Amino acid sequence: MSGKASPKAELRSRVRELLDKLPEAKREAQSEKIREQLRFPPGARVAIFAGTNREPDLLPLIARYPEVLWSLPKVTGPGEMKFLRVNETSSLSPGAYGILESDTGEIEEEIEIFLCPGVAFTEQGRRLGQGGGFYDRYLSRFPDAGKIGICFREQLLDDLPGEDHDIQMDRVITSSAAPSV
Repeated sequence: MSGKASPKAELRSRVRELLDKLPEAKREAQSEKIREQLRFPPGARVAIFAGTNREPDLLPLIARYPEVLWSLPKVTGPGEMKFLRVNETSSLSPGAYGILESDTGEIEEEIEIFLCPGVAFTEQGRRLGQGGGFYDRYLSRFPDAGKIGICFREQLLDDLPGEDHDIQMDRVITSSAAPSV
């Protein structure tokens, strides 16, 4: 075996390096532009994520739209997660991988819309995740739910390597057009 990294691993590394160089002010400005595009009807069941510093910050949406039934992922084992209902963010604490999650809240099994993080996306809805398969496995259980990829413009690429098990997004939301990586 040559020890050469896979195309997905190489791309993840390149995008992560680029994201690590994004100034905090630029990340927050892009996050707000993304949040401004997200509107849901009262009572909608929406799965959100608590982003890392390499991902848009969507958590302010929970306070901004209290009439939406929000849920956050909680890692339950290798490659496995569940979504717990959340009404506010003050009780969130770092869980697996240092990502904020809830330890309380009822398990949400009727999610209508998933806001999905990723390392990179294409405008056509291809998604490159972190590599653990968490979202691809979970989303396969909800074939009729809406799947929206959420990313900084630096994460929007022209093409991505893919595999049969990769779940396609219905659309991708970013703050603007992307530079190439």
